[in-house]
Amino acid sequence: MAKEKKIVNIANEDESEEKFGKDSHGRIIKLEESGDPEKRAKTRRIFAVLLWIIAIAFEAIGILRLTGKLNILPNIEITKFLIGCIVLDLVFFIPGSLLWKKANHIYPISEKNKTKFWVWNNLGTILSVLAFLPIIIVVLLNKDLDKKSKTIVTAVAAVALIIAGVSSYDFNPVSSEKLAQAEKEVMAVSESGKVYWAPNSKKYHVDPDCPAFSNSETVYEGTVKQAFERNLTDPCRRCIPEIDHGDE
Repeated sequence: MAKEKKIVNIANEDESEEKFGKDSHGRIIKLEESGDPEKRAKTRRIFAVLLWIIAIAFEAIGILRLTGKLNILPNIEITKFLIGCIVLDLVFFIPGSLLWKKANHIYPISEKNKTKFWVWNNLGTILSVLAFLPIIIVVLLNKDLDKKSKTIVTAVAAVALIIAGVSSYDFNPVSSEKLAQAEKEVMAVSESGKVYWAPNSKKYHVDPDCPAFSNSETVYEGTVKQAFERNLTDPCRRCIPEIDHGDE
């Protein structure tokens, strides 16, 4: 006997049980409308930029202290001070990059200009060089630091650069064209335009009873846009046959 599934409409991010209702079929859903994607993406991008600025500011403080242009917390040994600045740099930088990537999935840009598309989606990776490479260069060129301190600080900064760069890179960028194409495919087989996925899904579906959900007690219902926001950008070809788009 098949398990009874709870169909959850993720109209917004709040999934508190008190806001659930039931549809005409007795399935548990949530009816609140989500906000405007462009505005939500813009808000995340603003916070991302602010976090990046704070991160790079910590790098600048470390460089100024090292070069003697800023006498802040003089009781802290310079090596520890620099490592602290690098760690704080990373702590603020990564959330900024994650917010930027999330915004790009909420409101993707066109991929017609390939260079702009790549730069926009991987801006965090580009900025990670600015956030960590200058302090590496200044440390290596500094004549007052001993070799051991240079090695430690450089290693910490290099590791931070790699972590920030990889975390910021979007391995599955989304374009407005890909989103539009996905919506067209879904509408061709589903009048509602709704798609479904389980907590462990890697693809979105149009059939809430798709065999892929056989072991899932909860299935989420939403739009293609909402699926893309969750990095579910590929359709299940069992319930969404590929369309022949000809010369489009």
